[in-house]
Amino acid sequence: MLLSYLRKRRILSLLRHSGPLAVRLTGTKYGCGGGGCGACTVMLSRYEPVSKKILHCSANACLIPICSLHCTAVTTVEGIGSTKTRVHPVQERLAKCHGSQCGFCTPGMVMSIYALLRNHPEPTLEQITEALAGNLCRFTGYRPIIDGCKTFCKEPFCCQNKEIGNCCLEQEEKLLLFSNQEEKVSLFVFMRTKLFSAEEFQPLDPTQELIFPPELLVSRDAVDINLILLRVSVHLGELTPWLGSNTLNPEEILVSVHIPHSRKGEFVSAFRQAQRRENALPIVNAGMRVFFEEGDVIKEFSIFYGGVGCTTVSAKQTCQALLGRHWDEGMLDEACRLVLKEISLPGSAPGGKVEYRRTLIVSFLFKFYLEVLQSLKTMYPSRYPDIPEKYESALKNFRIGIPQSVQMYQDVDAGQFPQDPVGRPIMHQSGINHATGEAVYCDDIRAVDEELSLAVVTSSRPHARIVSIDASEALKVPGVVDVISAPNVPAANEFYYFEDPEFVFARDKVICVGQVVCAVVADSDVHAKQAAAKVKIEYEPLEPLILTIEEAIRHNSFFEPQRKLEQGNVDEAFEIVDQILEGEIHIGGQEHFYMETQSVLVVPKGEDKEMDVYVSTQHPAFIQEMVASCLGVPFSRIMCHVKRIGGAFGGKLMKASLLSCIAAVAANKTGHAVRFILDRGNDMLITGGRHPTIGKYKVGFMNDGRILAVDVSYYFNGGCTPEDSILVWIFCVCKTNLPSNTAFRGFGFPQAGLVTESWIMGVAAKSGLSPQKIREINMYKEISQTHYKQELDPENLVRCWNECLEKSGYHSRRKAAEEFNKQSYWKKKGIAIIPMKFPFGFGKRSLSQAAALVHIYTDGSVLLTHGGIEMGQGIHTKMIQVASRELKIPMSNVYFCETSTTTIPNSCASVGSGGTDVNGMAVKDACQTLLKRLQPIISENPNGTWNEWVKEAFEQSINLSSTGYFRGYDGYMDWEKGEGRPFDYFLYGAACSEVEIDCLTGDHKNIRTDIVMDIGCSINPAVDIGQIEGAFVQGIGLYTMEELKYSPQGALYTRGPDQYKIPVVCDIPEQMSISLLSSSQNPVAIYSSKGLGESGLFLGCSVFFALWDAVAAVRQERGQVGSFVLNSPLSPEQIRMACADRFTEMIPKDGPGPVTSWAISI
Repeated sequence: MLLSYLRKRRILSLLRHSGPLAVRLTGTKYGCGGGGCGACTVMLSRYEPVSKKILHCSANACLIPICSLHCTAVTTVEGIGSTKTRVHPVQERLAKCHGSQCGFCTPGMVMSIYALLRNHPEPTLEQITEALAGNLCRFTGYRPIIDGCKTFCKEPFCCQNKEIGNCCLEQEEKLLLFSNQEEKVSLFVFMRTKLFSAEEFQPLDPTQELIFPPELLVSRDAVDINLILLRVSVHLGELTPWLGSNTLNPEEILVSVHIPHSRKGEFVSAFRQAQRRENALPIVNAGMRVFFEEGDVIKEFSIFYGGVGCTTVSAKQTCQALLGRHWDEGMLDEACRLVLKEISLPGSAPGGKVEYRRTLIVSFLFKFYLEVLQSLKTMYPSRYPDIPEKYESALKNFRIGIPQSVQMYQDVDAGQFPQDPVGRPIMHQSGINHATGEAVYCDDIRAVDEELSLAVVTSSRPHARIVSIDASEALKVPGVVDVISAPNVPAANEFYYFEDPEFVFARDKVICVGQVVCAVVADSDVHAKQAAAKVKIEYEPLEPLILTIEEAIRHNSFFEPQRKLEQGNVDEAFEIVDQILEGEIHIGGQEHFYMETQSVLVVPKGEDKEMDVYVSTQHPAFIQEMVASCLGVPFSRIMCHVKRIGGAFGGKLMKASLLSCIAAVAANKTGHAVRFILDRGNDMLITGGRHPTIGKYKVGFMNDGRILAVDVSYYFNGGCTPEDSILVWIFCVCKTNLPSNTAFRGFGFPQAGLVTESWIMGVAAKSGLSPQKIREINMYKEISQTHYKQELDPENLVRCWNECLEKSGYHSRRKAAEEFNKQSYWKKKGIAIIPMKFPFGFGKRSLSQAAALVHIYTDGSVLLTHGGIEMGQGIHTKMIQVASRELKIPMSNVYFCETSTTTIPNSCASVGSGGTDVNGMAVKDACQTLLKRLQPIISENPNGTWNEWVKEAFEQSINLSSTGYFRGYDGYMDWEKGEGRPFDYFLYGAACSEVEIDCLTGDHKNIRTDIVMDIGCSINPAVDIGQIEGAFVQGIGLYTMEELKYSPQGALYTRGPDQYKIPVVCDIPEQMSISLLSSSQNPVAIYSSKGLGESGLFLGCSVFFALWDAVAAVRQERGQVGSFVLNSPLSPEQIRMACADRFTEMIPKDGPGPVTSWAISI
């Protein structure tokens, strides 16, 4: 494959590492190796002799065979522009429109759009969406990427009202904050919508693009494979047996498929339903054809299904039985009965979703029936009756609209110094380097002399004793240097941060599938992986095997401590309430799916046991501590370096440290540098994610909607070791035989919040009031205490709620949705508005301390270092903004190099959205110290320049280097008393989302979302709005799409983007509005800002509850009364099966017999 060629181990090897043909092009990234993420996108160009044109297309390099590239030009991101030559307009606009955050996916995005522009210099909005459909981004939420691409469109990308002062990109909203009529004084703030200036962009000139290499031009007389393919025709009727059962022999190739024009009276349609609308394999698809004679009498009938067997399945018997029948309701009922009998899908069928797939079989048949009926009516208006009005909606397919968005933020004060960047939408510090592919990630570091590669051998059993490990065959593989296991660890192989240990290597037993047993080091990653596959491990099963929360409860398998919070007498309250609701909700886990997989490069220095560790981590000090402890050396001998990482979301803490230990042990034993890069499949197998959760609740409420008593039990599936679970969730963490789950954006709040909002829905259903009314009745309205007795002022919560109601037009849109639902039977709309009170804090001062180091050089330039990690949240950009303000110099004077334990010791993890809060305080402290030292010089020469002041300070021997320090927030919690002040402040927000569902397939469309967020005073509105949008879209994934599937033996099925689907560009709302609450102050944090990166994720549940609302409308119309619960993720399967109808009733149900499901519900 092209990716292997370029990298040596995949296409990128020759581009990245040494070798006779190495060119070290690091822009093309490895993301998944399966063509599912777009990180390795390149442009292929070839001369087409028939049309005599050069054709360009984007392609995933990991899927391109080298043999297919004859006479083809391959262009990587470095080929179109760089900071050393000229940045291409695509690269510039993507960066300046803030379409890059972690930056790992950005080169792929650039190349997809670049290829589109080479074919269509003025693309349509539809072409842009289609071009980006194969590229994944886990950080931005896609909106800023689309904004950058829209600037190339021939259609206007804004309202085009700039001449009259009403451009949508430059809207200002004048808000009245205070008015005193007696004194005739009013206070206003201005809200802006402009995040970038299109006037700054260089124009796209197609004449200046790279020419096609003349030496690759092929004579028009040369043989072209396309001409060969045209010589053989396979008619549609002849295609049937080949699709059904036949396979090609090794010496055969398929040369042509001929699809003839349909005949009069012949109708052909195709249907598909997937987990995601674009770039996803179908759960079930179907192709159907009917040919009539004498009006509507069936003469020929063909029905094929995919996804219901190991090959395409033909319903031959059903079709044969229906020949001669009229196309009517009786035929439909008979067809459904026959096809379900003929196409039998067993309960243990691979892929699961068995009842859903059975339902799709007949749902697609019904859709085909209606399509043909409509066509017959169009052709013969007088012969056939109109389709029943309530059925018409089944024929309307969802159209993917072009996302439109508005972002509104408070403008800086008119008196703010123009050079002061705080509060302004500043481009990401590395945005241009991201877009040109020049940004260096861990695996982009050049190969060290005699560097080795490492591959791990993981357990295939969930709970077993290791009987033996046989590495003899592995050691025979060419290039293999050694096999490393627990006996080779010089010091600590187990780390006790809680009662249960974390393991570097499994020693005597394994406790989950995916636990690392040993590792192979070789001269290349290909050899290392080949050898790892030859290691033989013999196991002896152990009992019990615990995978699910229910099993953990039965076996009383929990991590300690287990805690609870109580306020008031719940039992007494239950005695006086009017109604009681009891239920439970299941919430699935979530994979981090950071674009850059776990990566580490360990380089022994050769003396005094020193080591440099280059690693993709959120916590360098923790890496240093664990590697040093593992090797038995002082912390000071291990130097950990992090330039940037390609996403993390909490997934690069403990596991990154354990993987670093593995590489360090190998480097220590061999004496060579060791590079260890997990492929996507192993990354997903070895590392855990968000905790699957069960919430069990009992709620007492009055008939007027007031909730008086709540008793809730939360159970988290923690996996096999505590890792960070005890920090994420302090109540009840189940110990199971799955890979350890860990911190994830939101830190337990997304699960707990969904449980709460679910029983709110239940209370609304039982009381007869709307969910919005129940939320308003029970919302904080004045200064109150939380259930752990921390004081809370809800003013901004109420403001967010009211502004969201107003800006979204919630009440009018709810009426419109209800009216739509009355007219539409098979499509339903739903709308929901959700409030949020998200806590910020670490609960302990030592966890939020921070340090910074600032150097001023004699040329006036400034080098800034702090303990925060850049993972896409823009922390380095914000720290440069802080330094710029404090030192009163332009941002261009300030440079950030890397985060390192050599400059900032004992740094805390970059987690919990606290990076800017704590490191900003430290940077501010250091800069103020320096400015104080310079003040006497500035006073003596007030008209001097910065450079003059710095040089004079040096001449006067004034120290131009300073550390800064922040002690941290003073949070605490007394668990014995059940009270404290664990959080430093709260973020507030509200989101209103509207959706439309297809009741026949479970598919849905996100129509519109309005979000209002209180984030204090934004340091960088462009970065902060991007964080809100990215978190929200990640929340859409959690609550509606992303499903982890495990075998009954605890093995993860979903090990890559082919099986695990995160949102793509077509999944975001067609209309999206983000408004930052104006005039919000937060005296606790730097410049009155708030740490916001995690909070927006929970607002994605507004889509979940909008879907719930749509399903409720379906069930109410069909007489299914009473409350119900929908679990998360609310996938197409769940939506379809909740919309019960005659088709769900007719499918065969699996009884409680001994059927072993393909997958278990975790």
